[in-house]
Amino acid sequence: MFNIIFWVLTLLSLALFGGAIYLVARALLKKLNRDQGTDMSALEQPATAKGAALKNTTLLKALTIGILSIVALLPLGIIMDMTSDREMLYNSVVDEIGRSWGEQQTLSGPALVIPYSYFVMQEEVSNDGKTRHEVKRTYQDELVILPKKLSLDLDLKHDFRTRGIYQSLVYNAALKGQADFRLNRYDIPNLIAFDNQNARLVFGVSSNQAIDKVEKIEVTGDSVLLSGSLMSGTGLTTGGLEKGFNQGIQVGEASDFSVNFAMTLRGSQSISALPLGEQTLLNIHADWPHPSFKGLLPAEREITANGFTASWNISHLTRNYPQEFIKSNQSTLTEVVANAMLFEPVTHYGKIERSVKYGLLFIVLTFIMLFIFELGQKTSLSTVQYMLVGSAMALFYLLLLSLSEHLAFLQAYLIAACIPVLSVSAYVGSATASLKRGAIVGTMLVSLYAVLYSILQLEDYALLMGTGLLLVVLLILMFVTRHQPKNTVQ
Repeated sequence: MFNIIFWVLTLLSLALFGGAIYLVARALLKKLNRDQGTDMSALEQPATAKGAALKNTTLLKALTIGILSIVALLPLGIIMDMTSDREMLYNSVVDEIGRSWGEQQTLSGPALVIPYSYFVMQEEVSNDGKTRHEVKRTYQDELVILPKKLSLDLDLKHDFRTRGIYQSLVYNAALKGQADFRLNRYDIPNLIAFDNQNARLVFGVSSNQAIDKVEKIEVTGDSVLLSGSLMSGTGLTTGGLEKGFNQGIQVGEASDFSVNFAMTLRGSQSISALPLGEQTLLNIHADWPHPSFKGLLPAEREITANGFTASWNISHLTRNYPQEFIKSNQSTLTEVVANAMLFEPVTHYGKIERSVKYGLLFIVLTFIMLFIFELGQKTSLSTVQYMLVGSAMALFYLLLLSLSEHLAFLQAYLIAACIPVLSVSAYVGSATASLKRGAIVGTMLVSLYAVLYSILQLEDYALLMGTGLLLVVLLILMFVTRHQPKNTVQ
């Protein structure tokens, strides 16, 4: 319902703006025709010196307006650079808050790590260099076993953290999960023995300092957790499991067991999970209504005004690494990831940058209106007056930038738009000695800024709206000038 109302208001704004241009252009062109005469016999006569001077003056004023429009790019460019600088400062503050609160989190595991020893027969040369013999040397390595089935449930609660005039979107995450392991008799060349008494469960977390609490780690089956052995770090260099914590466990020779775990942690911007299970079930629920999904897309999702829910059911066939591998032979587990981002649709800096891109169009349209008014008056507007009007139009964007850092964007937009609407309409009304014409300019500017706000809100349709605005202006100007007299060539 809201979208329908918004589109209706947008179309009404376009119609109001187009109607204002049409009425002004038609009225002033009629007056020009009346003042200069539209008698065809007079048009066929050679141009008088006065007519030639009028044409030269009109051409000079049009060139002046063109030059002023180009000059207007300078303040608009400065405002664009200023907006980019403020946005970079905002992003740096957001990143700093993220580092303090908790960065983008990537969760992986748990995975079972079992140390083992093996031997290698190496040929050595005696001290005299003549005798060769084999020596049995023992080495240590670790077997990493990923779960048969992995279930993860994440509940995200969003919050905001402020620093100065800036704020950053963060979240608190409650994680509950279950991992089922199936142990087999592994065929490892030259195996001596597994050290099942000193195995460990490793949990990968990309930002350890954001872990609030590990609430539960429970094992069911023929395995026993080692008391007091919850330690920071994983002892692995495998990508995706290089950071986190581990829990000591004693495992049987060939048995199945399950791990139930729960923890709370903090983060910002997004949260990801690696599908390490042979079958991975992932559910994410958040109270933020603007998600953005990357990597593997969810099989099911529901987005409402109060939040979103997304579910993944991922098979191990989507990735290229095995369920069991030797620590020294595996480099990364991050080739496949399920990611959910708490997305802020458009920051006010993005809206301002997009509005400045339409700044030249708005200034040129205002200059055209002033030029049409000027053609219908006995006294012309000076170049200084055009410059002041252009400055008032450019000042809108600077006001919008400064106000939007302290107020809601709609409030900042309304206050900033009052400056060009009131000042330019009053200025034109005073210069043309006509309250009616000043009111028409004010109506046009109100419609113009209403269209601009619609363009900024309709992010996906911004280009379409901007192109439609240009098309409306072009068609109206073509329509009102379709009956203009033509000069005949003798």
